[in-house]
Amino acid sequence: MQKSFAPLVDSHSKILILGSLPGVQSLAANEYYANAQNHFWRIIFTIFGSPKETGYKGKCQLLLANKIALWDVAKSAERKGSLDSNIKNLAPNKIPGLLRKYPSIGFLLFNGAFAYTTYRRHFGEPALPFEKLLSTSPACAGRDAERLFMWQRAIKKGLALPQDLSDPF
Repeated sequence: MQKSFAPLVDSHSKILILGSLPGVQSLAANEYYANAQNHFWRIIFTIFGSPKETGYKGKCQLLLANKIALWDVAKSAERKGSLDSNIKNLAPNKIPGLLRKYPSIGFLLFNGAFAYTTYRRHFGEPALPFEKLLSTSPACAGRDAERLFMWQRAIKKGLALPQDLSDPF
């Protein structure tokens, strides 16, 4: 049985990014998105024009400083390897309770289709505005520019920042 981490959140969070369940490397390191092949942290550094932070504490501070919370849809599940398609017997995290506890969160970002469909299966259609984004997982390769554009647009929308919505494709 694999278990997710505690949420990374504070009272200033405006966006909640929901992943599926930490992969093998993340579980071993006890860090969100520890797999160097995962695009999550590279996308965050690019969006906020931040130099690459190598320490996990600094990465978490970057998210919180930019009003972004992080959690997973799954509280626990059985899984061989790190692929979402191998997740079985999933128990969800108490996301509605987290949203009640942190009412400043007004926008949800789903890191991939699995996170979104699992959320809907357990909680129904999100009551908050949301975006379902291309997964940052290394299993979702070959669409780097499109993925970065989607994530940048969604985070700016969630934080109500000015956006350049010109599509580079």
